[in-house]
Formats: sequence, C-alpha cells, structure tokens
Amino acid sequence: MCGRFAMTDSEEKVMDDFQVQQSGLLLEPRYNISPSQDIPVIIQQQGLRRLETRQWGLIPFWVKVPKPMINARAETASEKPAFRQAFRKRRCLIPASGFYEWVKEDGKKQPYFICMKNKQPIAFAGIWEEWQSAEGETLRTCAILTVEANSFLQFIHHRMPVILTPASGSIWLDASGIEDHSQNLLQPFSSENMAAWRVSRKVNVPTFDNPECLEKLDDSEPG
Repeated sequence: MCGRFAMTDSEEKVMDDFQVQQSGLLLEPRYNISPSQDIPVIIQQQGLRRLETRQWGLIPFWVKVPKPMINARAETASEKPAFRQAFRKRRCLIPASGFYEWVKEDGKKQPYFICMKNKQPIAFAGIWEEWQSAEGETLRTCAILTVEANSFLQFIHHRMPVILTPASGSIWLDASGIEDHSQNLLQPFSSENMAAWRVSRKVNVPTFDNPECLEKLDDSEPG
C-alpha cells in the first residue's frame, strides 16, 4: 500500500516536468503527507492539464455513507465497482518525491523513505471522484493505485504505489475515457532505479512535517 509520502518539488518544476498548463494552487514542500489531507494532483480534461487539489481518500460518487479509500489495487481497479468508472474516466497523476513504508525492527515500527536514485521526476498513478452529501457538500477525492512490490522493496512491504515518469504519466492521462492498453503501465517500478533508507520515527506522527523526515538515520542502506 501507500499510506504516507513526500512532495518537495516546486510548482514550477512540477508544471514543467509534467507539461501542466494551468495551476489552481501554490505548491509548498511537504515532507509527511497523510491520508485525508488535500494533496496536489494533475488532472487532464479536454486536453488541458491542470494542477489542483483532491482529498486523499477516494469516495465513489454513488455511495450514501462515505468510507474513504486511500489505495486501489491496480490489478482489479478496472473491475471493482468502487473504482472502475474512475479508472476509465477520471485519472490523475499525484506528483511525489518519494514515499514511506514501515518495517518491524527490534519490536518497533521503523519507517523507511523510498525514492529514485537519480531524483528523476515521478508521480503516482491515481484516480479521482466527486461525491456530494445530502446537504449538497461536494468532496473531491482521489486514491493511489498500487501493485506488488518489486524485488528491492519486498523486504519492506509487499505492495508499492504505481510510479510513473512524465512520459508514462502522459500515456496514463491521455488514455482516460477510451479503451486502451494502459494496464501495461501498472507494473512495479524498476528496482535498479530505487533507493531506501531508515528515517526518524518522528515520521510516525502525521503532524510532524519538516525536512528532518527525509534525513538518513545512518549511512547504511538496504540492498
């Protein structure tokens, strides 16, 4: 799964990397993004890419009682009632600098930060929805698609987010609403291009959000 991530790139860089034409927000570095928070997403509608915010935790438009879901399994999202319409028609990219997962070490949950070795721009494959309450309140929400972990990450967790580059991200967005072969994109990212290291357990607290979240605890890195 993916339950926490960081996004530290500037608005200008995200827009340039992912060819975004409009922005409806001012991006600031965030080091410990948690479920239920508003997160930056890239939406494409009528050929126009826009940087907006969505609440992290997808609520299908047709449910009466909202139960947000932060992740959707890529293997079954096209079939599950909760995700299939969004999978076909409402796709998004979720810009990220890396994400966190936890391993039990010495009886305690130890967080790891996971990112690209070469710091290349990435985004998670996402889907979005708009849900309206009986009182007329509209919630714009999203979820991150996940796949089985690659060989590098299996010692940390058995799932990982679908990681896309600007090129593969364009394919993901362009294919929304038509029959396509984008399922080929929904694969574990290459192990050779990933790095991971232990970080402070302060990350376990969602309100702790500063650059210290990303600092290595020691010089050793898992291989």
